[in-house]
Amino acid sequence: MVDEKFWYSGIALVLLLCPILLALVSLTFSYYLSRRHLKEMLVAMQESSYFYGWLDKLPYQGWFERVLMFVSVRGMMLFPNAGVRRGFLCAKDVRNFPPRLKRLLTVKNTLDGIVIVWTAVVYTFLKLDS
Repeated sequence: MVDEKFWYSGIALVLLLCPILLALVSLTFSYYLSRRHLKEMLVAMQESSYFYGWLDKLPYQGWFERVLMFVSVRGMMLFPNAGVRRGFLCAKDVRNFPPRLKRLLTVKNTLDGIVIVWTAVVYTFLKLDS
């Protein structure tokens, strides 16, 4: 059990606020990637049947639709083997995907992993305390 004075300290505040702040940073980074790099990602995946025609629709999409498009690209690049097996992705597109965009997607995936782990730790810590 944790002493009740701990919950009124600065450490507890940081422990509880960090997942929220990291989630906001993650959302902001998703918005940035969807605004700045989504078109380049879609150009790199032109031969994939799943993304066919998305480049034409891109200028008419709002911020939410652009973020959803980015999430789809990110998901397909996170697990490309499943997309290639189903015929959604072209294996050549996956091989020729620009390395700097892969690094940005890796940073985003790492950030989301940190948010999930930190939130799970805080949740477990709170459950053990009560």
